[in-house]
Amino acid sequence: MIRPSLNRRLVLRLVAGIVLVWCAAGGWLAWRSLHEVDEIFDQMLVRTAASVFAVMPATPAPGVAARLPDRQALDSDATAHRPAITVRDAAGRLLVRSTELPALSFDPGDAHFHSVVYGQRRWRVFQRWDAQRQYWIQVAAPLDERDELMRKLVVPALLALLALLVLVPPTVFAGLRSGLKPLRKLTRSLSAGASPMTVTLTDERVPVELAPFTEAIDQLVDRLKLSLEHERRFTADAAHELRHPLAALRLELDLAGRGGDAATRAGHLQRAQEALDRMQRLVTQLLLLARVEKLAELDDAGRLRLASVAEAALCDVSERAAARSIELSLDHEGNDFVQGSRGLLCIVVQNLLDNALRHVPEHGRVSVRVGGHADRVTLEVDDNGTGFASTDTSRLGERFHRPEGSLGEGSGLGLSIAQAIVDLHHGQLAFGRSALGGARVSLSLPRVATLAPHAPDYV
Repeated sequence: MIRPSLNRRLVLRLVAGIVLVWCAAGGWLAWRSLHEVDEIFDQMLVRTAASVFAVMPATPAPGVAARLPDRQALDSDATAHRPAITVRDAAGRLLVRSTELPALSFDPGDAHFHSVVYGQRRWRVFQRWDAQRQYWIQVAAPLDERDELMRKLVVPALLALLALLVLVPPTVFAGLRSGLKPLRKLTRSLSAGASPMTVTLTDERVPVELAPFTEAIDQLVDRLKLSLEHERRFTADAAHELRHPLAALRLELDLAGRGGDAATRAGHLQRAQEALDRMQRLVTQLLLLARVEKLAELDDAGRLRLASVAEAALCDVSERAAARSIELSLDHEGNDFVQGSRGLLCIVVQNLLDNALRHVPEHGRVSVRVGGHADRVTLEVDDNGTGFASTDTSRLGERFHRPEGSLGEGSGLGLSIAQAIVDLHHGQLAFGRSALGGARVSLSLPRVATLAPHAPDYV
């Protein structure tokens, strides 16, 4: 398959344009030359008629018509064409005539030009009256001289244009090849680099026309770098975190397979099931985190109430809270409309509630409050657990980081997922001390104005 050539395409289009311009210029030059030559020769006929009138007597003399001598009698140049002159009086009687052209018919009209054919030659004729309308004159000249002058004027000019047209394609090709040299240099720099991800194309040597192209490539490379970095982090985190539950699962299965009583095997199988469940949760969270971090924008974003998201999340965790006698409460002030993805925001609130339930003792309390402040909507999750250590808040949201004193089988990914989703919604997560004595996590999102103060929820 022959690949299209940018250089060949540019040369062909430029040459085609030049040929069109050449044809237009040649046509205009021929038309303009013909017009100028016609004006020059016509003016010569007009001046010849005026000169004849100047030597005519004041009163026409009757008699035999005078014949102008031929060129041989005048010893004139044989190549020159003398105008043929016919003069008549007011009655149409012939006074003067030339030998080259028979006397033309009498047409006592206004002054004008016309053409006649005689002896296989075309003649240009001018006729007019004198000022007293005593003499009527016709002055004729063959068109051969005009054609010859046209050839002498136009042919050399067209030949020069043709020579220029022949020289233009190689000149254009050489110019384009030289002009595309920076593009070939960019190609060589990409090919010679140890890794495409380490090459920066845009610098001060890049031409202005190529700068947007190289900047777009550099931005694409940066996005690829970020994507590859996410993939590497995902692979490394998954390999590191799955190592422990896989080892525990294998150990418990080996111990269960070695025999013993039924109670011992059941205990090993139960711990193997717990390791498998933990591994499943970890893989699910890793996949969710990888999916969220790859999102550049929200495809299913819509206007919704943050309080309704909190209600749905509280319903999901109510059974676990009831099993440990934990009190759940929700307080909202209205005016809490935000723009976002319901599914992702539910994940955020569920993760915040999961962390709170994990660190709250039995018969504890978890409170959720939603309210609007100026142009922000805030969701606060308070508990009466152990709270955050003062040195831990700066690292909250990092992958696999679990604060000191954390309880349960968490993997340290919940807040990382929540932080990634909140960033997609242009929001903020803040951590502090709760009035209940435990931890407080605040989710702040941009508020969406609504005309109805109690508008229904929008999914």
